[in-house]
Amino acid sequence: MKNVDPIATQQYIEKADHFLQAMKLTALELVPYRTGIALLAVHSAISLNDAITAGLTGKKSKHQDHLAAVKELEGISRKHRIHNLNGIGHFRWLLTEKTRIAYGRERLDDALILMSVDRAERFHSWAYNYFKEILHVSACAQ
Repeated sequence: MKNVDPIATQQYIEKADHFLQAMKLTALELVPYRTGIALLAVHSAISLNDAITAGLTGKKSKHQDHLAAVKELEGISRKHRIHNLNGIGHFRWLLTEKTRIAYGRERLDDALILMSVDRAERFHSWAYNYFKEILHVSACAQ
C-alpha cells in the first residue's frame, strides 16, 4: 500500500488519536461525561476512516450519510485484499448509533457508553493492523 497523501493522513490520524485519548480519559468517569464519551468514540472512528481514505485515495470521505463511508471502506478493503472485515462492523455500529448518541432524547445507559468505547477501540486496532503501511506515516510528513 502506498500512501498518496501522507500529510492529510497524518492530520486525520492526529484528530482520531485526540478523540480516542479524550474518550479513554473521560471514560474513567461515566456519569459526568456519558454522552461525550460515546460521541468521542464515534468521531475517533470517523477521523481514522478519513485517514485511511485520504491515504489510499487522496480524498477525504465526503459522505453526509456516514453509512456510505462504510461501503467505501469495504471497497477499499477488498481492493487491498483485506479479507477480515470485522473492523468495518465496529465502524458501522458506531455510525448507526451516532444520531441516537448526539441527538436522541433518551439518557444513554452505561451499556451503550461502554459498547461505544469497546467498538471504537476494536475499530482502531483493526485499522492499525490492516492499514499499518498507511497509518504509520513518518514524522517528516507533519
